[in-house]
Amino acid sequence: MSRRTKKVLVGAAVLALGGWLLGTGLMRSWTAKPPPLPTDASILQRQPQARDGRTWLGESWMTRREGLLVVRLKGSPFEMGYASSALMPEQMHTLEREFLAMIQGYVPQKWKLQLLKSYVIYRNRRLSQYVSDDFRSQIHGVVLGCPDIHPELGDYYNRMLNYHAAHDISYMMIDNPLVSAAGCTSFGAWGGATEGGRLITGRNFDWEAAEVFSRDRVVMLCEPEGGIPFISLAWAGMAGVVSGMNRAGVSVTINGAPSSLPADTATPVAVVAREVLEKAGNLEEALQLLRNAKVFVSSLWLIGSRVDGKFVVVEKTPTTMNVRQPEGETIVSANHFQTSGLENDARNQRYLEEATSASRYERMTELVQGARGAINSERATEFLRDRRLPGGRFAGNGHRATMNAFIATHATVMDLTGGIFWAASPPNQLGRFIAFDVHDFERELPERTIGADPVLDSGEHQRTRDAQKHLTEGHRALKLGEAQSALSLAEKAEVANPGFYQNATLRGRALLRLNRADEAATAFEAALAARPAFRSEQVELQRWLQQAREAK
Repeated sequence: MSRRTKKVLVGAAVLALGGWLLGTGLMRSWTAKPPPLPTDASILQRQPQARDGRTWLGESWMTRREGLLVVRLKGSPFEMGYASSALMPEQMHTLEREFLAMIQGYVPQKWKLQLLKSYVIYRNRRLSQYVSDDFRSQIHGVVLGCPDIHPELGDYYNRMLNYHAAHDISYMMIDNPLVSAAGCTSFGAWGGATEGGRLITGRNFDWEAAEVFSRDRVVMLCEPEGGIPFISLAWAGMAGVVSGMNRAGVSVTINGAPSSLPADTATPVAVVAREVLEKAGNLEEALQLLRNAKVFVSSLWLIGSRVDGKFVVVEKTPTTMNVRQPEGETIVSANHFQTSGLENDARNQRYLEEATSASRYERMTELVQGARGAINSERATEFLRDRRLPGGRFAGNGHRATMNAFIATHATVMDLTGGIFWAASPPNQLGRFIAFDVHDFERELPERTIGADPVLDSGEHQRTRDAQKHLTEGHRALKLGEAQSALSLAEKAEVANPGFYQNATLRGRALLRLNRADEAATAFEAALAARPAFRSEQVELQRWLQQAREAK
């Protein structure tokens, strides 16, 4: 080897080492550091103990009620964080494991995963600056209460802090076809619209993440030191809120809205919602907290207040906040903006044209107005489980333009007047709705339980799942050139879930591959008549229909 070659190799090695050291140094500088331990960290010496049908740790406990995991957290932020994970380590491990498996399914290449991890760490490198000391202390407690089973993924505290922004990251992708299938819908009703003039709200949380988010939901009562106690429906280890109600009669639910990639990080919406429930006793206090919050994605907030006797919708972006007041005694929220300055935004208009928000908004409005004077918790549950398009047309199960497409991660109903919070048992919003009293969380209310959706016992839900599997296998067969197999699977999907447009779409594509153009055209016409959920699907169907007609 020549001297010149040796110099080149040595130089390359030095550059590589220098680059690695620089990258390692940057990653460390971007990694959030946990706050110091509190003066009283004696909870670290305690172990969970079983008694009275519960598992206790300090003043916090965990149990199951009618099949739902139920947790009461009380104490300092650090103590609540530590107790939440020490009481639910198995649930936390399962949640992270399945969440990571979902991400790896979308990004199977290791180098891309590493790049994605580095990008998230870089984008959220200032996340700690936008969350309170109390919240950081609670997250510190969470990571100390549960062993880290994925140390290869980097610092545990930094990872847990970033997990609280996962919901926001999905908002950024709301225009992505893979994500736009999701769509939360909520409503509020009061006064003459409800039975007895009660304040009633209901919401579907349609976040299509890993199935564990639907299966392992947790009802939590948090009693923070110096704050207002509140109930939320969340997951093990989660300190933020997406659906909740406090003891002062303020409720918060958050829906995603058309958003764009932000220039910098800010406060995750789940952290802001937590602050609202912990501090707000009325609408004005809640709105002021929202005005002061710096967020990095757009979202829609349905806020209710027992003191004020109504609900409003807050439309918040990183730069703007508008409040949509009700027109009457009901209000509905889906995923699009409706206030001046945001309604005509190009991104909002495009989302309205291409996705399902307008359809779900229209159908929920029909249901709420049609039940005026009789809305109660049972009727609210019926609204959330509704499987019809606007006008009452049924177009098969799993239609994304309906309220209930069998994709809800969770669902809640709240009676702000009585302080009762109903949490749906899995799957989706189909299981029983279990009642909890925000004023007396230990009191069980089996007489207030709302029964499961009949589609579970009838087998209709399982048949719909089977039909979806047939469709997935059918599209895979098409890619492999097995058109006859795809046709057979399309027919099986139609038997299991009659009238669903995606069955006819697969049938038409298979027939087109088999050179049966007349039959393919008929199938595509049927699919279009069955009202596809997304504009992109309509455009594709029209293109395939044109191909079939030209091939006759």
